[in-house]
Amino acid sequence: MTEAEVQDQGKPGATSLTVTLGTGFWRVFFKWAIGLLLVSTLGVLLLSVDATQLTAEGTAHKALRRTVASLTEIDTLIAERGDMVTTSADSGGSVASLLVGFPIDVPLSEQEAQSLSTSELRDVILDRSADRLYAVGFSAFSEGGQGSADVQILSPPGAVRYTAGLLTEDNHEVMRVVMAVVAGLAGLLALALVLLSRGYGRLTSLGAAALAASLPLLMLSVAVRFILRLASEEESDYLTAQLYALGRDVAWLPIRNAIAFTCLGAIFLTMGITFSLLSKKQQPSLR
Repeated sequence: MTEAEVQDQGKPGATSLTVTLGTGFWRVFFKWAIGLLLVSTLGVLLLSVDATQLTAEGTAHKALRRTVASLTEIDTLIAERGDMVTTSADSGGSVASLLVGFPIDVPLSEQEAQSLSTSELRDVILDRSADRLYAVGFSAFSEGGQGSADVQILSPPGAVRYTAGLLTEDNHEVMRVVMAVVAGLAGLLALALVLLSRGYGRLTSLGAAALAASLPLLMLSVAVRFILRLASEEESDYLTAQLYALGRDVAWLPIRNAIAFTCLGAIFLTMGITFSLLSKKQQPSLR
């Protein structure tokens, strides 16, 4: 071996070292970038899960029933069922009874209008009103009738009324697609984060991302529910108090989902940290 070769062997591998540093830097850079993207995507996924569940037929039907009962004077109208009008529903001669002043056109058979008890008639009208709202949205409210006057969107009745218009079957299908797309994107980002992480850091990274995405939404949902609870208890107007109570009950759904995401993230994070610490303690004994 020549002297020049020996000198070359003694020199540090500059090229190799540069590549190693570059690879390490870009790995950390992409790891943080993908981690932040995953946090944002998981937040959007959590919101889309909330929207999908809220617009599902069963959940939406219950919320729409309470919305109609709160926004309309259905009990007063039913008590005055003598003011019901009977009209021909179509050219075929079928007969339908409609509540005068009710903002949603809910057809009833003549037998239903005359023979059902007050509580039974109330349930039928609320169920069919909720079905109609779920099918066509806000346009189900007619221009005439009690409760159909223009309301400000920033007022409690207006906010509830316009929000109820979003609880439709079409919006549910849209949110299902959005949830599936966002879930797929979150899965790809999670896989990329796992590949860029090492050892038990993979569990830690996934857990930290889930916690960072869910904790702010959890705290926000809890705060909103608490504010609505205080507002409903202090509100003197019965209608507004009922609307606040409805919002408070609906706010439990995002709280429940956020708790599930938070628990999942905490489990992953705890497992990653625990296994990492245990492996470090075992390393000296293996040497």
